[in-house]
Amino acid sequence: MSRIAIVGAGIVGTTLAWQFVQHGHRVDVFENGADVPYPHTPQYEHEVLFSNRFRDLSPFDPARLPGDIKGMSQSGVYTGVVNDERMMCVGGQATRWAGITPRFRPESFRPKSLHGYGQDWPVTYDELEPYYGAAEQYLSISGSASDNPFAAPRSQDFPLPPFDLSYQDRHLAERLKRAGIVTHTTPQARTRHAHDGRPGCQNFGVCETCPLGARYSPNHHLSRAAAGGLLTLHTHALVRRIVVERDRARALVYHPNHGAAAVEHPADIIIVAAGGLESARLLLLSKAGGIHRHGIGNESGQVGRNLGFHHIWWGHMEFKEKTMPGRAGPPTLLSHQFVEPPGLRHHGGVSVELFDSYNRGRTGPLEKRDWRSAADILEAMRPVLNCRSITFNAEVRPSPVKYVELGGESDRFGDPFLHLHYELDDFDHQTYAFAGDIGKRFAGALAAESLDIVPIEQFWSAHHHLGTCRMGTDRRDSVVDSYGAVHETGGLYVCGGGTFVTPTALQPTLTMVALAIRTADCIRKTMAATRDGSA
Repeated sequence: MSRIAIVGAGIVGTTLAWQFVQHGHRVDVFENGADVPYPHTPQYEHEVLFSNRFRDLSPFDPARLPGDIKGMSQSGVYTGVVNDERMMCVGGQATRWAGITPRFRPESFRPKSLHGYGQDWPVTYDELEPYYGAAEQYLSISGSASDNPFAAPRSQDFPLPPFDLSYQDRHLAERLKRAGIVTHTTPQARTRHAHDGRPGCQNFGVCETCPLGARYSPNHHLSRAAAGGLLTLHTHALVRRIVVERDRARALVYHPNHGAAAVEHPADIIIVAAGGLESARLLLLSKAGGIHRHGIGNESGQVGRNLGFHHIWWGHMEFKEKTMPGRAGPPTLLSHQFVEPPGLRHHGGVSVELFDSYNRGRTGPLEKRDWRSAADILEAMRPVLNCRSITFNAEVRPSPVKYVELGGESDRFGDPFLHLHYELDDFDHQTYAFAGDIGKRFAGALAAESLDIVPIEQFWSAHHHLGTCRMGTDRRDSVVDSYGAVHETGGLYVCGGGTFVTPTALQPTLTMVALAIRTADCIRKTMAATRDGSA
């Protein structure tokens, strides 16, 4: 039986492990962080019911790792702390995500051919489409195949019905429709009713710390896989190197419990699914002779290059009438109308979200919770009643001013942490201007009295760190092929957002899961052919 090792227990690593275990393969999964209770009831109780102000002190905070185990430096314009965005724990970032899961459009895979920038992906939408369906079943996606005219074509319906628009959302949608702006519900990894051992959503309205398991968390499948006896999960396991012999990966070296002793774990197949940043670091650290002297997979010099965040800008609208944002329940209203503007262009596409929320930064008294009476609470809430947030999720073009490399600071074993550099280029500035024009259209159609959009530098990555191990057909400008197989190293794969060619205007997680299922399918077929002597 083939030995399979997976580095990273996030949503991609878990998807891969589940696919292999379901077909009778033994899998070892190595996670640098700790296990997380599932369902996430303890986090909900600690952070929502009792002490939301002191989340940093939460014993369930997945970012809690020693500074000599998890670290990085950064430069450039990004104002967020990228190191804090990396959720190194069992389940990874998907222990706290919003669960928004659109498919990429067919055009998303052909930016060079259709729009004149970037590179085309080495996989088409038609090739990925059946795996999108499998990913939606796997994650128990709730959505509609009929209310979004800009959605990608599909061969099967969603496994669960969508979450309906709220009363206020329907009111806003009608206003926008009269102005020629199309809105719709959003597919999401949240159970509209009970499905695959998960309960139906009960609209707690705190999806990030869902206490029930209605919002998908990888821990759901990891616990089931471990119970079957074919999966071994290694937590607090820092993987330092991939060992290569005769241009084939044969083992990984890790430190159990972050201790001083290193252990070599042999494997026939090694898959790096540690996120776009840490996956690149592991390849760069795994230096060997010959073509691996600059790191495994780095013959092209592209490991760490082509980095792209998912740029998100916030807007804040004020209305004369009461809009009553912040209701309990999952987010719904958005528009994909501007995701793929046709023709040659010098800016990215933009998706627009009108989720039922408000800008917490504009409601200081509400967040301070320094109330002494019910009247104080009502007064603190008053600024919220007539406002609404609008967010713009922007497409990014990889450029030479966005990258990661090994830096000057090191971990406890002397291995350098990453240094990240991120600048905005002209493409980003033109995309921001495009988003601003769209925002004015929305505000005008909704009769908003004012619209404020954050400055261009105040974007958020949404924890989507993409493109550092880009896929492609040419070994000279890519790291892996469309299945994640490292070009010059047999038995080694990289999976996840790090293999993306272009960060689009749509959330990447469903595409990451679909690609992982496709890769697992390819590896299983290759192993079967090798076992049968036909390869």
